[in-house]
Amino acid sequence: MLSFFFLQGQVAVPFVRIPWGPSHLDPRVHVFWIQPSRSGKSVAWEFIGDICKDAEIPTDMYTTGTDAALIGGWEEEVIDGETHKHLKEGLLDGRKALNFDEGSIILNPNKHSQETVLYLQSACNPVGSNNNILVKHTKAGRIETESLVSMWITTFPPNRVKEYVLTKGIFQRVLLFWQDWDREKRLGVSMKRMEMAFKKIPKLSVEQSEIVDYFTGLTKRLRDRVLDVSEVSFSEWDTMSRLDQEEMIQSHMHKIFSADESFYPACYDAIDDYYSLLDGLGAGIGDVVASFMPAVENYTVIFATHMAMLDSSWVVNGEHVDMAKDILYDLTKNLILWLEDEVEVGFKKTEVSEYKKKFAIAYQNTDAFDFEDSRGVGWHRKTAVIQEYMKLNGVTRGTGWNHFGKFAKDMFDSVKENKVVYLRMVEGANQS
Repeated sequence: MLSFFFLQGQVAVPFVRIPWGPSHLDPRVHVFWIQPSRSGKSVAWEFIGDICKDAEIPTDMYTTGTDAALIGGWEEEVIDGETHKHLKEGLLDGRKALNFDEGSIILNPNKHSQETVLYLQSACNPVGSNNNILVKHTKAGRIETESLVSMWITTFPPNRVKEYVLTKGIFQRVLLFWQDWDREKRLGVSMKRMEMAFKKIPKLSVEQSEIVDYFTGLTKRLRDRVLDVSEVSFSEWDTMSRLDQEEMIQSHMHKIFSADESFYPACYDAIDDYYSLLDGLGAGIGDVVASFMPAVENYTVIFATHMAMLDSSWVVNGEHVDMAKDILYDLTKNLILWLEDEVEVGFKKTEVSEYKKKFAIAYQNTDAFDFEDSRGVGWHRKTAVIQEYMKLNGVTRGTGWNHFGKFAKDMFDSVKENKVVYLRMVEGANQS
């Protein structure tokens, strides 16, 4: 799903600007996908690359290199004894789908690429804004690059996540998709892969040719819409400079897509739902998550516009916003779980012990229930224990249950009565 919107954003970027007060957004979707190594992240790009090739969407890949590889650099060439200087374009120049396979190079730039993250942040800013122009001053001259690139970045989970989130501004400009990948998931994928040995690849429910036809048709539909509202002919458009095209698109952007009366109430509901995810978060982690909210709000409007494209509609409505919210709510909830649990990578024995002690305190703070049968006395409702843990430690419901499963499950015996689970601490567990 993310790869579809990534591609649709790149198809739409030459033609669509989304008005926002005195400024605007563009339709690009930048994906930053964080998942453990050898878990299938690269497979999605194979699909994207095939579609781009057939739909004539430019693509490229960045694996390593200097800042000049991204923004461009001056090259000298000797012709008839004379030295001529010309600018070689960088990967961030112009329009293309750009893949960063193993984006750890972004999080840990080497001595030759210290400005990498800064350039990527600028490339994510709205096309047609001054903040989208990438500038580098060199001895040979000034380099200025406009970027219409959509970035698809994949990497394994980095250490010191909060440090990166707070210091690398690119996190707040991309659609951050984190996915846990435990042994059970790996096993499931391995089983599925083995089913395919010696077999033909099954037909997709939607053939690749249909997807390519959709994007080709969308390009024509968006271009025709721009030409129609601006009353410019195709030949005039085709001979315009990039700057003139941009000026024309921005001068008519309010006519290309508009919003109806149901759009704004749906947006307000979406924001309420997003902020409800912050309930129960401690001040520190809450501030970190809140820094993502402007990007989530932006992507809500961007995705709603994408939904209107899928509906072949030039009016964005509340239903489009609701569909966008369904996607972004889950991604934001996932993000919070990741940020809350990032310290859980590589636990020391003392750290595990601290979590157990916290659950022991939560257990002691809740009321006991006695059974009149062989199960005996001293049972506490599991939900009450986890709720108390959440309250004492300032974590959300998802994280509270996750911590219980990882650290505290072996501390307790459990029984069920009328679908309610009760816990009783194993003797000596609070000394772990």
